[in-house]
Amino acid sequence: MALAVIALILVAYLHSQNVGIALLNESANMTTATLLASNRMVALETGETPSLDEREGVFEEDLYAAFRWKERFLATPFQDLLEARVEVSWDDNRGRRSVELVSLLVRK
Repeated sequence: MALAVIALILVAYLHSQNVGIALLNESANMTTATLLASNRMVALETGETPSLDEREGVFEEDLYAAFRWKERFLATPFQDLLEARVEVSWDDNRGRRSVELVSLLVRK
């Protein structure tokens, strides 16, 4: 009986550790993707005025090889404003995940 209780506790403990590691990995990926998207958005805000198109690519650093970025620019009802969307995505064991930032840019 004692061995069965110990086995049950051990299985529950291992499961909780697996869940904890998965949540830690998800949190790290979400934080990394948010920071990468923020960096791309800052580059858009400080660069030349983009055209209304869509661009995508990968990050050059090996550390971020699992992440992809996509930039979209949409017209707004206001002539001098563009809506900028930066999406950073990655694949994990639950499929494709992504973070998207949205900002308004003034045409230069």
